[in-house]
Amino acid sequence: MTVKEVICDTLRLVGKDEMAGLIEEDSDLDEESARIYRALLTYLNAVRDELARAYFPLFTEEEMHSDNGQFAFAAFKKTPFSIKSVTSGKKAVKWHISPDYLVADGRDITVKYTYVPKPLGEGEEFSYPDFAVGARLVQYGMIAEYYLVLGDASGSAAWEEKYRNEIETLLSHSTVKDIIPPRRWI
Repeated sequence: MTVKEVICDTLRLVGKDEMAGLIEEDSDLDEESARIYRALLTYLNAVRDELARAYFPLFTEEEMHSDNGQFAFAAFKKTPFSIKSVTSGKKAVKWHISPDYLVADGRDITVKYTYVPKPLGEGEEFSYPDFAVGARLVQYGMIAEYYLVLGDASGSAAWEEKYRNEIETLLSHSTVKDIIPPRRWI
């Protein structure tokens, strides 16, 4: 499923079938429709980001080298969110974070960290590295955001509740690792 298809399905859920059809046919959109389409793409990426930061963390491990022990965050393969451990030769080393760097007591290190997914474009395949997170969950979050921006508080609250309930359902099926997501303990 492409990002464009996720957006079209989201438009259908909010009753904008005609706009979804125009987008699927690659027809020219009027200014208002194009604005809504761009907004939904932004909401999609914002929801994926929120899920990675708060509920379904994405873990990776990377080997790095630096002559001076400073490892620029820009040099990481993925956008780091939280550093979990730093080792050198399978032994833990001291490290700290400065504004643009990870500073470690070692030249060759292995960094374990959580990351946020890169934003998706309209032509890309929709994906989330954690198999539990699907298009439906993201669509619920997108619609809640859509109604919030429109100023429809009751519509936003209804879809936000669906979004949060779906998150809770998915989290209840997973084991708690080294973090407890927000409101999970309630």
